[in-house]
Amino acid sequence: MLWLKGLLNELQVLRNETMMLNCDNIAAINIANNPVQFDRTKHVEIDRFFIKEKLDSGVLKLKYVKSRSQLADCFTKGLGPSEVELSCSKMSMLDIFSPP
Repeated sequence: MLWLKGLLNELQVLRNETMMLNCDNIAAINIANNPVQFDRTKHVEIDRFFIKEKLDSGVLKLKYVKSRSQLADCFTKGLGPSEVELSCSKMSMLDIFSPP
C-alpha cells in the first residue's frame, strides 16, 4: 500500500488521505497499537515498529472486519466455490461466460 501510495504521489493523482487496512485478526491489531513488547512477538519486532510508526503518523489506519467479510481472502487463500462466488459478487465481478 505504501509503495502504491508513493507511485500515485509521483504521478500526482493522489489525495492525501489515511489508508485503511482491513484486518480480521484482533490480536494483530492490538499488537500493532500496543507499544509494549511481549515475549511472543519478538519475531515481528521490526514489522511491529514500522506499522506503529505509520499508525502514529496517520498514514495508515487498521480496521477490524469479520473474516467472512474479508475480500482479500480470495487472493490469498484457497476458497470453495461458494466463498469465491460471494467474494466475486462483493467486488462486482461478472462471469462473462454466464448466460444472460
